[in-house]
Amino acid sequence: MLFIAFYTLVTLIVGAGVYLFGDDLLRDQMEDRIEAESAYLFVAYERGGVPLLQTVLQARDDRGVNALGYLLVDRDGHRIGGELRTTPPAPGWSEISFTDGNDDLHTARALTHVLSDGSRLTVAVEMAPSEELLHITIGILVSGMLIVLAGGILGTILVTRFMRGRLDSMNRTAHAIIAGDMTQRVPEDGADDEFRQLAVTFNRMLDKNSDLIASLRQVSSGIAHDLRTPISRLRRRLENARNLSEGGQDNTHEIEASIGQTDDILALFASLLRIAEVESGALREYFGPVDLSDTAGLIGEIYTPVAEDCGRELTIAVEPGLSIRGDRELILQALINLLENAFRHTPPGTTVNLRLARHGDKAALTVSDDGPGVPESQLPSLTSRFSRGSRHRASPGYGLGLNSVKAIALAHEADLTIRNGSPGLVVRLDFALI
Repeated sequence: MLFIAFYTLVTLIVGAGVYLFGDDLLRDQMEDRIEAESAYLFVAYERGGVPLLQTVLQARDDRGVNALGYLLVDRDGHRIGGELRTTPPAPGWSEISFTDGNDDLHTARALTHVLSDGSRLTVAVEMAPSEELLHITIGILVSGMLIVLAGGILGTILVTRFMRGRLDSMNRTAHAIIAGDMTQRVPEDGADDEFRQLAVTFNRMLDKNSDLIASLRQVSSGIAHDLRTPISRLRRRLENARNLSEGGQDNTHEIEASIGQTDDILALFASLLRIAEVESGALREYFGPVDLSDTAGLIGEIYTPVAEDCGRELTIAVEPGLSIRGDRELILQALINLLENAFRHTPPGTTVNLRLARHGDKAALTVSDDGPGVPESQLPSLTSRFSRGSRHRASPGYGLGLNSVKAIALAHEADLTIRNGSPGLVVRLDFALI
């Protein structure tokens, strides 16, 4: 309704502008015509005085020249020429009323001059065209307003139905999700308009929420599963320590072992909190330039002897001068996790490769090995929390290493790729260069 009112007002303003412009133009044309006619009559007066002027007026009245009206009166106001039926007007421009042969009243624009002998000459043009323009303009305005009102009401009905239809689908989806059906999504059909863009954004938000809920359920299940064993061990050790204490035996070893078990549990929760902090994105405001070449080279130097101690070989190939925007400590942590995973889950004699190279506007950081790799069916779940694969269930750790790497990659807006290298496993991180 506000749009209808706005366009109705616009129609009124435009119509009024057209009328005022047209009326002013017509007046100018009438006045130009009156002045030209008056100039012609002055020439006749100068040549032959009033008698010649009377003859010229009679001739022009008889022919009805261009619908002009004339009136010539003497100094006493008596008509001496012309057929214009009106009271002699005052000198200068004026609007006069006159009657025709049927005594109908009309309006005219008139110019009156006082001649040298005291007589006055009036030349007038009827204002019917201006009045007709006013009537036409009013008709156009009324018609235009009716069209605008009808079109506005019809448009309002159509637009309202369209918007309600699109919004109702979103509303139904929201109610279904509130009721617990997290699989519902807003339809993304129709034109590529703002509603479809909103539906796409809405569905992306729902997908993200579903992922978060699934992650929360996985964390809860993983914690319940993975903490059962260390807590059970801790309980048995504490029972042993109590029994040793009651028997008067030294229980220092059991107490120290219990403390170690407690430290492992605390380390698990610290890792979970660290991953949550990285995933929240709160650390991005502290990001700055990081020399990725220097960071990768440093880790390579540190872990070369570690690889030798555990019977593996570490090869390093780092392209110099590659820098990114990020957090150096997080990058170090990601590299440590990748290398320790490679050492932990490959047999002795395996070669582990650390590579850093430029690929277009990206810096590709790769950790690969020639070990047994991972079954294809397990690749998608490797970055999930507490995921260790069926081959490594008995190995130490809680399956948070690659999940931490994934969180660090997301924080740096880097692409994480995990695939089998035939042989071995290849983990690649692509960072945007600065």
